[in-house]
Amino acid sequence: MLDNNKNCTVVITTFFAGNKLESCIKNIPEIFKILIIDNGGEKQKKEYFEKKFLNLTYYVSDSNLGVPRSYSLANKLIDTKYMFNTQPDVVIKKNCIENLLKKVDTYPNFAILSPTIFHNKSYIVEGDYKTLKIYKKKYKEVGKMIFHSAYKNPPEGDISVDSVTGTAMLIDREKLKLINDWDTNIFNYFEDMDLCLRFRLKGYEIIKIRDAEVDHDAFASHDISFSKKMDFSRNWHHSWSRFYFLKKHTTNINAYKYGINVLIKSAFKSLFYIFFKKSKSITHFAKAYGTLFAILNLEPNYRPKIKT
Repeated sequence: MLDNNKNCTVVITTFFAGNKLESCIKNIPEIFKILIIDNGGEKQKKEYFEKKFLNLTYYVSDSNLGVPRSYSLANKLIDTKYMFNTQPDVVIKKNCIENLLKKVDTYPNFAILSPTIFHNKSYIVEGDYKTLKIYKKKYKEVGKMIFHSAYKNPPEGDISVDSVTGTAMLIDREKLKLINDWDTNIFNYFEDMDLCLRFRLKGYEIIKIRDAEVDHDAFASHDISFSKKMDFSRNWHHSWSRFYFLKKHTTNINAYKYGINVLIKSAFKSLFYIFFKKSKSITHFAKAYGTLFAILNLEPNYRPKIKT
């Protein structure tokens, strides 16, 4: 019988994560291969990590690839059947990855197995959407994406869901090949939902495993000194990616209706808050800016300028 523990690589994407990265790595059992994709160009860390963790390969990118391109690159660099993708602000609980791998034979039709995600011991309903409303091979969004009421508390057992967050997920790489990998047009946000939707349309399952757990310290994967720049980047890319996702998986009318509405509201709020609360003004400016780029069909080329 194949030892699945030896057939899985843990992939972590990082961008100036500070001490978070090493904390994350320390919770990964030595039996697993680890691949780090460093989007911050911190070349000095390669020798340190590869010397300290003998099961680790540290890849330093010359540019900030973003999430999907990082995972797509990782997919080309590894040779194991499964990849467990995560990020520096995730604490992987004991036996988490092992328990996911124990379920690969239980659910032969799975494409993604997701751990149950907590934040400070509180259950997070990350990515567990009520339904992707798959209709005629399209995702039909009605208003805002709504969380399933049954997911307000941790599930009692394993559950099949429509979508899970990219915070931590185990992927069958053979099935990933069948849907042509990650969508590398996206820089960040909605790449996980896009992946899940394409798997679902191929007939594969997305399963959340109850006895595999992680703790996610959301938005803490970067050095705190960069927080304002990263907040701007997050709002910019979230807005761009949501428009792109809607245009790709629904209709142009639905996407442009959403995009123009966000652009007008965010631009107005940015001007309004500039006189009262500058931080909110910047947030809404980022949303308007990212949405405008998406509407004009421009690439998501905004990158935070980080000085170290």
